[in-house]
Amino acid sequence: MVNNTFIKFIYLSAAFATITLSLIFPSAALATQRVGCFSSGEINVKFVQITQDGLDMAYVKYQKSKQAIPLLFIKQTEEEFPEGRPSAFTTEWDEVLKSKINGRYTVMTQGARYYQFDYKSSTGLVVRFKENLNAYDSIRHDCQW
Repeated sequence: MVNNTFIKFIYLSAAFATITLSLIFPSAALATQRVGCFSSGEINVKFVQITQDGLDMAYVKYQKSKQAIPLLFIKQTEEEFPEGRPSAFTTEWDEVLKSKINGRYTVMTQGARYYQFDYKSSTGLVVRFKENLNAYDSIRHDCQW
C-alpha cells in the first residue's frame, strides 16, 4: 500500500507541473478531457479523465455526492487489433479518500466507447457498472441524471 505522503507528493507534483507548463508553454498546455457516464442499479457515477502533456489525471463523481473523488493512475495496457479497428485500452486507477487508497477502478475503452467500468473496494466488494448512453449531454461533456 502506498503511504499518504507519497500520494500527496504525486498530486502536488502533478498540479505544480501542470500550472508551470501552462504558464511557460500556453499552447502546449491544452488538455483533452474524456467523460463517461455509468450506472449500476440505482448508483450513477461520472468518470472524468484529463490528459495533458503526457500526464493522466482522473476523478469520479457519484450522482448523490457533493464532492468528486480523485483517482491515482496505476497502469495502462493496450491491445492492438487488425488495421482499421482502434486499439483497446485497459486502465487502472486507485481511488483516494482522506489520503488513503480505498479501492480500484478498472476502465476499458475502445475508440469512443467504454466496455468495462468496474470498482473493487479495499474490502473486496466489486461493483460492475455499464455505460449509460442516455445520461450524456448533447456534447458528451457531462452526465445528466
